Amino acid sequence: MQPRNFPSHLQSRRRVLRAAGGAAAAIAASSLAPLRAFAQADEFRIGWIRPTTGKLASSFAPLYAGGLIAIDEINAAGGIMGRKLTIVEEDDEASPAKEPAVMRKLKSAGIDYVVGPTGSAQSLSALATGTQSRMIQTCISNGEDMANGTKYPYHFLCVYTTAQEGQVAAQYMVNQLKIRKIGILSEMTPFGESAAAASQRKIKELTGVDAVSAQTYLMSATDLTTQVQALQKAGCEGVIVWMSSNVHISMAFSAMARMGWIPPILGHVNLFNDSLFDLVPEQSLRSVYGVYYRNWTYTDSAPASDKNIALAKKLQAASGVKGIEAYVAGTPHYDFLHLLKQVIEQEKSFDVDVVRKAFNATRGYKGAIGTLGFSETEHGGLSLNDITVSSVASSRDPRSKELGALRLRAPGA
Repeated sequence: MQPRNFPSHLQSRRRVLRAAGGAAAAIAASSLAPLRAFAQADEFRIGWIRPTTGKLASSFAPLYAGGLIAIDEINAAGGIMGRKLTIVEEDDEASPAKEPAVMRKLKSAGIDYVVGPTGSAQSLSALATGTQSRMIQTCISNGEDMANGTKYPYHFLCVYTTAQEGQVAAQYMVNQLKIRKIGILSEMTPFGESAAAASQRKIKELTGVDAVSAQTYLMSATDLTTQVQALQKAGCEGVIVWMSSNVHISMAFSAMARMGWIPPILGHVNLFNDSLFDLVPEQSLRSVYGVYYRNWTYTDSAPASDKNIALAKKLQAASGVKGIEAYVAGTPHYDFLHLLKQVIEQEKSFDVDVVRKAFNATRGYKGAIGTLGFSETEHGGLSLNDITVSSVASSRDPRSKELGALRLRAPGA
């Protein structure tokens, strides 16, 4: 999953850990000590890669809340084969250049299982070393390559890919909203380019024609009025947006509001942003949708599962997560760690290649994020059945207000 620009009020790591659970907090705090050459016999150590310094440290910290909750739950249930999970944290400064050294340091300390890093470039850099070192890993990245089990046999992707996301967005706009004149607005990053290309392919497949306008912008852009005007001029009746920055989302919606033109819009989960209500009338947001995980949605006749509601409550309690619960709910760490426990205890082995083969044989694992399954070549754990479309305006629904990770499923999704 791509890193996002989160509000500056996000709290420190210490507060996040404290809210996510006392046991997990103690685990995380202990991991700040120097790496030990050998683990205690009653410990199972997990590498934990994230920036603890630099401008992205506070923004990325909440993304690991689900993993900390999982550790707390696993340890409360007796650990993994009787061993208590502890984390060995390494600061990557969110820098791709730092990842090889971080991975080598963890490997030299006897760490074979890793959570993180976050971001496409960071993840690919880490996997180059982790694959060679036979380290089982899950990263926050939606890149299609990350699901390639042949290329990355030790990485398991527990989130949807940008290709899946782009396909779902186009399909909903054409089949459910009955819109054929579709525009695309995307950032010029691997995330934006991959999602836009997937949308383009699906639009062409379903309608027989290309998107009527495809607009792009650099991440350094300070205004998107020109792109929005081009979409309107082309006669777009609906727009698919692939934008990772809340700043650029605000620019696009501000331009639309000034023009008095807000067509149906569909995009990434980052559209679940309360600041949009300050930019455009709430009524206009009723035709704005985000791609989301089916397990994290509800309808009037089908509430979310007890499992997801329980986890949503724990996320709600984690400091620093408020306002971005829906994004944090879509991170892979919670399900990865619980599945890791199941696989190791099933095989009665911590051996990396034994565990990797068992992961590859996993089918129908009922995770919080969806039903996970892998094979030797396919390491993208989710299918299109696990992905849906949700209403942005539903953040004002009492059910979403109570538990911010939950969203109302869009009509017909």
